[in-house]
Amino acid sequence: MARNNHVEITGNMGSEARITEANGKPMAAVSIATMDSYKDKEDEWRTKETVWHVVLIFNPKIIEQIKDLESGTRLKITGELSYRPFKTLTNQGEEVTKQECSIIAKTLEEAPLVAKDAA
Repeated sequence: MARNNHVEITGNMGSEARITEANGKPMAAVSIATMDSYKDKEDEWRTKETVWHVVLIFNPKIIEQIKDLESGTRLKITGELSYRPFKTLTNQGEEVTKQECSIIAKTLEEAPLVAKDAA
């Protein structure tokens, strides 16, 4: 069976995970920052914009794993995309429904940077 809804990101935790309960079961939420870098014509590293991702965790083992990690920890997360509708107002005062995307984590591992010379 093909897995059509699959995502993998590697990025840094923006803050420590927020552990709460939903429907009587534990859950965690964490923001992950990703960015791409490239070398310019002068051979200098340039960073593109930072993109923030909301990651939700429902697996108790992964919640235990992430609750001791600190802001800035680099992680590799695999999971699925999940969308939820929300209502907001336009500049003209009209109510519109938009979609918010989150990543539902299925696996999580620390992913420290490794210098190319050390690999």
